[in-house]
Amino acid sequence: MSEAHTAAGRWSFVLDEPLRVLVVDDDPILREFACVYLSAPHVTIDTAADGEEGWARLAAGAYDIALIDIEMPRLDGYELLARIRSDARLGDLPVIMVTGREDAVSIDRAFDVGANSFTVKPVNWRQLSHHVRYVVRAARHEREARHARDEAVNVSRMKSEILTLMRHEFRTPLNAIIGFSNMIETQAIGPVGTSGYVEHARFVRTAGEGLLGLFSDLMLYAALSSQERDLREDDYALGTITRRAVAEVEKKHGPLHGLCDCEAGLQVIADRDLLERAIFHLVSNAAVHGGGLAAVSVATSADGSLVIAVRDRGPGLTDEQVAACLEPFHQQSAGLARQAGGLGLGLPLAKRVAELHGGSLVIESGGGAGGLVSIRLPASRLLRRAAEAAA
Repeated sequence: MSEAHTAAGRWSFVLDEPLRVLVVDDDPILREFACVYLSAPHVTIDTAADGEEGWARLAAGAYDIALIDIEMPRLDGYELLARIRSDARLGDLPVIMVTGREDAVSIDRAFDVGANSFTVKPVNWRQLSHHVRYVVRAARHEREARHARDEAVNVSRMKSEILTLMRHEFRTPLNAIIGFSNMIETQAIGPVGTSGYVEHARFVRTAGEGLLGLFSDLMLYAALSSQERDLREDDYALGTITRRAVAEVEKKHGPLHGLCDCEAGLQVIADRDLLERAIFHLVSNAAVHGGGLAAVSVATSADGSLVIAVRDRGPGLTDEQVAACLEPFHQQSAGLARQAGGLGLGLPLAKRVAELHGGSLVIESGGGAGGLVSIRLPASRLLRRAAEAAA
């Protein structure tokens, strides 16, 4: 052991970046040598005496690489590697098989199960140190490349969805604006001043407001996603914000016939415009997509957090539908014949607003009794109750 320490002391460190290494081998001498020869100031080395112990350590902690022996009691190296590759949390963990068996069958099987590399005993520790560094860096580059590919695919898909939605959603109000403006310009129903033009002007205004709303949501979501929009916080009456949002939805879609129950006196520290826009989208989503608004409630929960809940009259959503609805630019029906319009940004935008305020957006299916969507803000956002402030 003293020779090992002396040899290690003469060498410069190969592993020159922070790493957490797990060595799984039933040979205590090899485990001890690994701790000596792979050591470096920023390297943590843990060991396990067999596959079961190794699996327990992997399940409990985050490692950058694992060195695994093949022949071990209880759980051999192949079985341990198979578990690693079948676990979503560990699937990308780089693994080097370290074994005394160097026959072609053993080597091929190790790579078939999912090994990143293979080395044999007796171990050349200097060579293995360089090997560990190479495998870790190669695995990291592979993850980064895969992540970049996934991001590119997502960006391409999102761009296609955005263009498809904009082509449909922007065309409808623009056609109305152009068409009715042309009727007024050409005085198609008589001289300007005829009573029918008032209705045409109303159609133009409605279409323009709809187009502006789509554009505003698109720009706001982009600003929030890129963190270009800071919170403009102040102290506001939460009930007032909620009622204003509901009134805006009624202005757009007509009477909602839903119960609005706001706990009196709740004051919130928030960006009023963002929070009101988020609530507007929750209520509008219930009115348009959820079979009608059933209720809006504003209250404090048992832990003191603020809960703004919107319940609809629809059948609720499956887990898959919930996940899809939280994706930007998602539409239940993307065809030109879909019943409801919009860019699919309502729930994603509300979720982002909640998160910027330190809270969350929670969607509950309702089990066939209507869906429930809640913005939950932390208790620190509750400044005071108006009644208490007046006392």
